[in-house]
Amino acid sequence: MSVKELKSVDISSYTIISTGIIALISLLISLIIAGIVSLIVPDSFGVMIYIVPTIVFSSIIWSIFLHFSEAYLYNVLSKKIGHIKFGIEGDYIEKISTKETALIAGTITLIILIVIYLAFSLLIPLLLSSLITVLMYASQTAVASVIYQAMIITSDYTSIIFGIIASVIFTSVFTLLGTYIYNLLGSSERGIVVKLEKEGNLTQLESINPLNFGIAIGAICLILSFIIGLIMIISGTAVFTALSSILGTFVATFIEAILIAICYNFLAPRIGKLKVELE
Repeated sequence: MSVKELKSVDISSYTIISTGIIALISLLISLIIAGIVSLIVPDSFGVMIYIVPTIVFSSIIWSIFLHFSEAYLYNVLSKKIGHIKFGIEGDYIEKISTKETALIAGTITLIILIVIYLAFSLLIPLLLSSLITVLMYASQTAVASVIYQAMIITSDYTSIIFGIIASVIFTSVFTLLGTYIYNLLGSSERGIVVKLEKEGNLTQLESINPLNFGIAIGAICLILSFIIGLIMIISGTAVFTALSSILGTFVATFIEAILIAICYNFLAPRIGKLKVELE
């Protein structure tokens, strides 16, 4: 097994391929939602069909911001915090460094959340105030009251700071646990299989084995969901509700992981493969 450091991520290829995958998956999900609603609600197909491009376009815009930020921040932060290391045997990813992965994931989450809050701290109150005014003129006082309460929450700095801190801790801890679980899976030959090829100074991801990817990500999600489920039960949630949440999260994550790998393998030859600097 050779140990490789992820020195940097090619920002353009990461953003393009990630956005392409998000666009395909959001198109699939929005079509399913539109179809289900159209079957349940009569004469709603014409309205739902207009929602599909809205969902897809919104997903693309969000994906560009998120994945560009992730790649850029990784390239900056990894020089100070430490590069993520992979233990690779041929096409098999056997091990991922835990500490560096958790620290970088938590720090990236912190920075992105702060940027989002600062960007929307001025826009959200203005938009909500305008919406409340319109609703009051339309005699929709109940809806206006709910939105007003939401505006108060978004203006509560204590809640915002607490939410950001909780999100960072949650991301760091569960990334640490997730990579540790993956290393256990990798040591028992249940890890992710990929095909990598050198292209100059960079390494490009040729393809991902969908089944291995789905099993590995699904297994990690199942164990983490089980931990959350135990916390839910201890805090008073019904056992059936907690078990349903665990099973539902596992199935959704397993399917999503397989779809991501399939979409990558389909899109990579067409819009460009992910390129990284591995040494």
